[in-house]
Amino acid sequence: MAAGKTQWGGALDAIDAAASSLQLLSLDIHDHPEENFEEVHAHASLTSWLSRNGWNVTPEAYGLNTAFEARRHSELPDVPTLAVLCEYDALPGIGHACGHNLIAVSGLAAGIGVAAELEARGIAANIRVLGTPAEEGGGGKIKMIDAGAFTDIGAAMMLHPSPVDVLRPNVLAIDTCFVEFRGRNAHAAAAPWEGSNALDALVLAYQAVGLLRQQSKPDVRIHAKVHHGGDKPNIIPDRAVLEFYVRGRNDATVDDMAQRLEACCRGAAEATGCTVSVTWQEGERYSDMANNDPLAMTFGERWRDLGVSAPDLEQRSTAGFGSTDMGNVSHVVPSIHPLYAIPATSGNHTPDFTAAAASDQSHAATFVAAKAMAQAGLDWLTDADLRQRAQDHFDAVHGD
Repeated sequence: MAAGKTQWGGALDAIDAAASSLQLLSLDIHDHPEENFEEVHAHASLTSWLSRNGWNVTPEAYGLNTAFEARRHSELPDVPTLAVLCEYDALPGIGHACGHNLIAVSGLAAGIGVAAELEARGIAANIRVLGTPAEEGGGGKIKMIDAGAFTDIGAAMMLHPSPVDVLRPNVLAIDTCFVEFRGRNAHAAAAPWEGSNALDALVLAYQAVGLLRQQSKPDVRIHAKVHHGGDKPNIIPDRAVLEFYVRGRNDATVDDMAQRLEACCRGAAEATGCTVSVTWQEGERYSDMANNDPLAMTFGERWRDLGVSAPDLEQRSTAGFGSTDMGNVSHVVPSIHPLYAIPATSGNHTPDFTAAAASDQSHAATFVAAKAMAQAGLDWLTDADLRQRAQDHFDAVHGD
């Protein structure tokens, strides 16, 4: 431990004391995977655990059935308030392949660590644990932002398991659209010339976007899923539907690529005699992650003290991660979203990662990272200079 740092031993002891119970809670969530906005079991399990352990819990918080907010006893006015965030939704078919069961208990662990020190030392500060549903689609955090969940919060932190350790992940902005082509039915054998083939339009659009990707910047990602391509092979399809994800370095990049994607779809519709409609998912644009450098470095130093050193503790990493609605939070309050490594042989969103998210080694890594987050949170709550530097960095990034 470097000289001058406060030793938050009470936080570490509190997390160690709760680790076994939290691991059982994590495994229970892992065994009951639930998709976005359907996290009923996870919501009940997490809120019950917090209530049993002395937290004032608001279930179904901010108008969302599977969100929650937990506060520790009576909050004090006019003092710093820190939020640690939990996620707990799963992916279709492959369950907790992004390790959200681990994220859920990392937030609880950090919260109890911070609370233990605040109460033992009589520190005038507030800690909240926020349960944020629907990260894998639906933008639960965006809805919570809109409902006022972050209005009086000064900083927000969360963790995410990964194959690698990264302090400041390169999180991309993302938007989602549904593209519907409309044509005209005809008998595919007797009179195909009488139809306008919506599936042909879909295929042309898919190919055009594939060519567009070759001319896109390295940080652009576009991927698609076909939802409907017709009813029977002998009927010229009069309807076909694609879903696109468009990712980019920031919102401006996504806006530019969205316009170019729409042009591809309009061209495909015209070429096949079809019509097209493009519907973007309003209120579900995930922003890029504005990693707060002072907070990230504070976390990184605490992490290093615990025996972990991410490569970008010394220099900025360009490691990509995908997209998350934590990015939206980072444009509202100073925020961090470090990645911590668990022993998986493949990356997130794979069956191997699902299995890894239940291992003892992964839980051990989770609690180490949660200890670093609790200590970094306590540093922010008790150090006015750190709070000012974090806010100054946030204001500089956002042009304030």
